[in-house]
Amino acid sequence: MFLDIEATGLSYSTDKIIELGMVKFEYTEDGKIFHLLEDFNQYQDPQVPISEFISRLTGITNDTVKGHNIDETELATYLQDVDLIIAHNAQFDRTFFEKTFPSIPPKAWSCTMFDVQWNQEGISSYKLEYIAYKYNFFYEGHRAVIDCLAGIHILAQELPCSQELVLKQLLTNALKLRFKLWAVGAHYNCKDLLRERGYRWENHQTNDYKAWSIEVIEENVAEEINYLRSTIYRSSINIPIEVFDAYSRFSYNPQYLKNDIKYQDKISWAKRLCSQ
Repeated sequence: MFLDIEATGLSYSTDKIIELGMVKFEYTEDGKIFHLLEDFNQYQDPQVPISEFISRLTGITNDTVKGHNIDETELATYLQDVDLIIAHNAQFDRTFFEKTFPSIPPKAWSCTMFDVQWNQEGISSYKLEYIAYKYNFFYEGHRAVIDCLAGIHILAQELPCSQELVLKQLLTNALKLRFKLWAVGAHYNCKDLLRERGYRWENHQTNDYKAWSIEVIEENVAEEINYLRSTIYRSSINIPIEVFDAYSRFSYNPQYLKNDIKYQDKISWAKRLCSQ
């Protein structure tokens, strides 16, 4: 299922959902989409004024959402047979979704922004509208179901260089464990090196610190730790390391993020690499 959320702003902790759109589809094992199923589209009154900027961006006004509430029973029923939720920038959509609907059981999530290697395919921007442009179609962005349909259309395409189906690559990457390395205490002078390598400066979701972080798949962990030890810290290191699967990735919920016991062997292995 492809999911898209429109909200009053970017912060799940202070902003509110104003529209939720979802579209189910069926596909074969090799990633071919063959059947679109029913969609789900409902508005939510955020109980706070929608800014002029958001109204211009989405076309959703205070009058559009007035008195509307997303029916959580209908939502739960719609999600029953869904195996995977896909979003474009799933970190945004999943955090809003979980904050708004805490009683909905967790699902596996994947992301068309991060689980497809667009840069290796000659597509330089991760914006959905730009990717659509590269596939020679245009659409009215920032309306939930329309964004979902655009996302599914992109999933059905072949990647420009590898000729692999977009959905096939996404599914392959969604199954991989992700290791998040936090370069806590890295010297300020290293910020450009870290940024160029793909690190992001961000707050930790549940702990009270901010640092450069990167997410890598298991086969790249040793290389990345070696880079940190030899280039950034120039010594053995002891940094926070987290492991995520499709059920915990992109979540803010501490209940889903507690993978330290589930993947203790993986974390211990990575920690040993840090101290070598």
